[in-house]
Amino acid sequence: AGAISTPVLLLALVAITLNRVGAYPIIAEIDEDDETCFTYNVPHGDDAHMVFTALPNHVEDDVEDWFVSHMNEMTRKGGDQFMKELPETPANIKKVVDEVKEERTGVSLRVQAQRQPMIVRRQFKWYDPIILRDVVKTSKAENPLGGYSICFDNSSEKEVRVLMDVVLVSDKGEAGAAKKKKGLQKEHLTPLERNFQESIGAAHKILNEMHYMERREARMRHTAESTNKRIRLFSYASVAILLGVTYIQVTYLRSYFKKKKLL
Repeated sequence: AGAISTPVLLLALVAITLNRVGAYPIIAEIDEDDETCFTYNVPHGDDAHMVFTALPNHVEDDVEDWFVSHMNEMTRKGGDQFMKELPETPANIKKVVDEVKEERTGVSLRVQAQRQPMIVRRQFKWYDPIILRDVVKTSKAENPLGGYSICFDNSSEKEVRVLMDVVLVSDKGEAGAAKKKKGLQKEHLTPLERNFQESIGAAHKILNEMHYMERREARMRHTAESTNKRIRLFSYASVAILLGVTYIQVTYLRSYFKKKKLL
């Protein structure tokens, strides 16, 4: 019963993947002096909660991972932190947050139903989540044509990351998840069920590693593209300066030789 068989592990991984695809917040990178918009459609008769958090582009991996994981808990139905404020930050995270707490982000959030009055327009503060509950009820516009527009306007001169997550009210698990978990703990588990529970835990770890590597690869790709862009611009500038200096030298020498009547 101690070893986890490969078929059971694969089955657990597939089950967890189907349940948790898209569960983690989206990381949107908003370029300097730019606006990025998303459109979200809420099914008829349903409602949605939304959570947004602004992070500096140079944020450390461990800080970003802490906010990503806790925002995931804020939108996970059945969790203790569902649609609540962030818990108290650890000392190392708090130190990073306090360094930029008073700085202006330059990024604003705008949520609006198409061809309807503005639902919310708010300025982000670093690491401070904006929580919108019952968007449909607040907007009083059920099933607007074209859905709900979520826009981030960055008026600063630096790129900013925004974590965003949306959860539908109709999503299952808010009421029953905790009770179900409690009941399972009291049941007598057979060796196969115990193996399956262990496989689920292992699958969670694998998925967390996959999400982390995906975010890290995206960040490295962005850094590489930015570096290549700067090198390309530097090369163009170097060639332009070289051609300019060459032209000046040729012009000067031609003028000099004409004065000396050598040409």
